[in-house]
Amino acid sequence: MIDNVYGTNDAVLSSQELGIPEPLVFDLVRPLNSPKGELEVNALINRSSQTGEFSWAPEIEYAFSDGYAVELELPFEYSKLEEYKVGLQGTFGELLEGRMIHGWQALGRYGRYEKRYSADILYLNGVRLSNKWSTMNMIGLRYTDFSELDNILTLVNNNFFYHYSQSLTVGVELNSEINTRKLWQYRLTPQIHYSMSSGKAIQIGGGPANLDKAVKTDWLVTVRIMQTF
Repeated sequence: MIDNVYGTNDAVLSSQELGIPEPLVFDLVRPLNSPKGELEVNALINRSSQTGEFSWAPEIEYAFSDGYAVELELPFEYSKLEEYKVGLQGTFGELLEGRMIHGWQALGRYGRYEKRYSADILYLNGVRLSNKWSTMNMIGLRYTDFSELDNILTLVNNNFFYHYSQSLTVGVELNSEINTRKLWQYRLTPQIHYSMSSGKAIQIGGGPANLDKAVKTDWLVTVRIMQTF
């Protein structure tokens, strides 16, 4: 039997029942199968070592029904609001005698300066491999510009996590983007999650990326600070 070694209402989880951590860079709206009424506020901070670019995004997430949640995110570059982002997420249920959970996520964005709409649709799948090891994976599509529907990316997000203690988790996240010309771009983020009392948590990570065509290889540092109610 695989036990859930995490507490309930843990801010770093993508599934409370299975105790699967939540990715740092490409996070979930709320843990899959969250009960109605859960609320989280968080802020994501990114810093590029190559360009010096600093971005941050406050976010609010709410489970409006059991297994369903909505979010609003406001990405900034320095003090400039870049876009509006909304998300909706649902849970399909559990598989493999309760060791796997899956669901879906839809994201929509509006770029304020490009006047451009874009959207993601993803399938989510998390598995508890043992008391210590778990994985969360996502696959889907991104329409980068609704005015040109051939601008489509395939999105793949793979995560492996090791539960070190009740409050500390280490993991690695690989975000991949593949365009219609089969060009692969990536962001690799080793990360540490630390859970505190009363729903507070922090995630810290960093690693190489080539998502920006103008920069061959960038090095990004990311921090997410969370409070769950």
